[in-house]
Amino acid sequence: MIDPALNELIGAIYDATIEPRLWHDAIDRVRQRYQFQIAILAINRLPDMSPVVQVPCNVPPWFVEHAGDYVDAIPELWGGLATIARLPLEEPIIQSQVYDFHKHPDNRWYAEWSQPQGIVDQLVIGLVNDPTTVASLGMGVHHSRPPITGEELDEMRLLAPHLRRAATISNLIGAAREEVASFRAAFDVIGSGALIVDADLRIRHANRAADAMLREADPIRSVDGRLHLAHDLVPGRLEEAVRATAGRPEVELGRRGIAIPARRKDGSAISVHVLPLERRTVATGAERGAVAAVFIADSAAPWTAATDAVAILYDLTPAEGRVFELVVAGRSSQQIAKELGIAMSTLRTHLLRVFNKTGRHSRTQLVRLASEIKLPL
Repeated sequence: MIDPALNELIGAIYDATIEPRLWHDAIDRVRQRYQFQIAILAINRLPDMSPVVQVPCNVPPWFVEHAGDYVDAIPELWGGLATIARLPLEEPIIQSQVYDFHKHPDNRWYAEWSQPQGIVDQLVIGLVNDPTTVASLGMGVHHSRPPITGEELDEMRLLAPHLRRAATISNLIGAAREEVASFRAAFDVIGSGALIVDADLRIRHANRAADAMLREADPIRSVDGRLHLAHDLVPGRLEEAVRATAGRPEVELGRRGIAIPARRKDGSAISVHVLPLERRTVATGAERGAVAAVFIADSAAPWTAATDAVAILYDLTPAEGRVFELVVAGRSSQQIAKELGIAMSTLRTHLLRVFNKTGRHSRTQLVRLASEIKLPL
């Protein structure tokens, strides 16, 4: 049964994607729903970590002003940068399950940032981690908060793909949104192809970059006025995602429409992202009947590895994909749980879902699948 409050929260996140001034309210609603002391949404471009979105909630002004002074101390509390880089996207990670940060009581972040606010742990959801962008939502656990429950983690897993989609699209719109007065104006000038479509994928509007792509029929084309990917790696994913945005609670969209893989004629990888618009036509300037915005962006990495192929073809979450990858690499359950910073019970849940989605029933069969499968060229 769908929780109306959760669905409204997801809607608030998408509203903030359209209108950035709404980000604080959306993230603070997340913080309060899960009883965290503070929350910080950070979307940064690499390599200079220039901010795209920075949203601190319930953080004292002094700490907001000086937080940057402590950034270099953070990796130590997670066991190093290599540990942070291995954490899967969309998975709510409790810091104390990854590394005993109490080993470093003199760490400046711990001593001068966390402890003065009564924060004894934190939960982080990685949203983007590629060569161009890093984004995450971090939430501080106050010493008075009851332990985080499995039910709360499961609900945060439902929320995570929506946050990831919002972070990804906010990054694509980026600086253009700061320079113009409306989402529609930014939509029209961004470098990525962007289109507004109805539930049947009929094109209602295309920006300049998308118009050029349509003229070349690469990597998108118009067939009787309907949007098609010229070379989608998993046919039907775009249609499925767009139709899931029409007349249905937004929580049901889930991971559909995040980083749909496709290629250009020259074989280079692109990613397609779908943003629900049906309840936002006024804010976006879209005409009646429009249900989604579709963004066409160069992919940060090619779709080549066997583990990537399995994740794409079987719609594995990033955490499930990492579990699959580590199983194929021969890691034990204990090693996988430690590397991903998750409890053994969570690992068992992820592994069961990998078995169910792939139709395999053992680790040996997963290894065989990895050796046999490949993406279409």
